[in-house]
Amino acid sequence: MRAGNAAAWKTAEQGAATSVLVAASPLLDGVGGRYFEDCQQAAPAQPGGRTGVADYALDPEAAERLWKVSTDLLKG
Repeated sequence: MRAGNAAAWKTAEQGAATSVLVAASPLLDGVGGRYFEDCQQAAPAQPGGRTGVADYALDPEAAERLWKVSTDLLKG
């Protein structure tokens, strides 16, 4: 959010709403591996946009590499 645009800032409640929804909603039981924003599943990000899920975040090979690096660091 841009500091100069006060209307773009969310309240604490608005900022927490998506996390609370995903954690507590029985409608999402068993749903995983998805990105949510503004209380809904995010669409793919558009070039130059500030919302949506980036292509690299959906890359299974990148996820596997991240998981391996993370577990290796925890062992170290």
